[in-house]
Amino acid sequence: MNRKTISVLGGGSWGTVLAHLASLNGNKVTLWMRDEETAKEINQTHINQRYLPSLNLGSNLVATPHIEEVSDSDTIIFCIPSDAFREVSLLAVNFIQESSYLITATKGVEKDGFSLMSNILEEYYPKNPIGVLSGPNLAEEIANHHLSGTVIASKDKDLRRETIEDLSTDYFRVYENDDPYGVEMGGALKNIYAIACGIADGLNSGENTIGMIMTRGLGEMGRLASDLGANPQTFLGLAGVGDLITTCASPLSRNHQFGKYIGEGLSVEEAKQKIGQTIEGLKTLRVVKNISDKNQVEMPIVDSLYKIIYKGDSLDGSIQNVLGQDMIKDVEFVK
Repeated sequence: MNRKTISVLGGGSWGTVLAHLASLNGNKVTLWMRDEETAKEINQTHINQRYLPSLNLGSNLVATPHIEEVSDSDTIIFCIPSDAFREVSLLAVNFIQESSYLITATKGVEKDGFSLMSNILEEYYPKNPIGVLSGPNLAEEIANHHLSGTVIASKDKDLRRETIEDLSTDYFRVYENDDPYGVEMGGALKNIYAIACGIADGLNSGENTIGMIMTRGLGEMGRLASDLGANPQTFLGLAGVGDLITTCASPLSRNHQFGKYIGEGLSVEEAKQKIGQTIEGLKTLRVVKNISDKNQVEMPIVDSLYKIIYKGDSLDGSIQNVLGQDMIKDVEFVK
């Protein structure tokens, strides 16, 4: 196995885990973060105390607040919250070589329009090979060596194969896909339905309801994907069904927990304050509502959630208000 130089931008739980996985395979890893004190602490203690205090990081992983130190990287993985993704992409533009593989591991959309994170990378780095990493990946579970899988999607076959080599361990499996748009869209859209399932959980609606929301949500995702040119069958894999199930069912999911607080009677602002971190599904909900209306794509759960979250419609203690006026057809995209 070739030992490479890999940089991860973003020192949160997901970025820290990915940097750790890359270091386990003997690569030289740089973990960039804004906070100089946190970087210093990681280099001294080999622990990211704020996000993953139970994970011991290897000596071949070095944290830095200086983005110019990513300049000699073979691969750069972006784990930046979507709100700051464009800013950091621009910040790094003078230090990234055209030969470097660029991978987004951020699940979300830009609030203006429907730009995915890979679209931003393509804008600033038109000559670099670009990939998308997405799947049912709760950082805390991976840090505890629970068996997990993810998908690396790219039109560049070499990028896919190199990423599999860089990140795979006996408990973290990396699969490949050549539909990066579909994989990235699945990672972004599922956060909406995690909020809906969280509301159902907060209302004690039962497992039947959770299963119904997941399945009807998958149908909505497929309709939008098809309309926007992605392959809806991509959603049958880890980046679709796999991520949807994990995010919708897990109390470790911020989007699910936010929805649960709403179901328990908290206001949107109170729920946001209790979470205290980015809730990607909120912004994605607004963007998807706009584009589904514009393109006339039927997404009843999106419509209903939007009214509850952004228009102040009452939940009235009923999951019926989350599911909205649903379509009668069960399975779609089957000839």
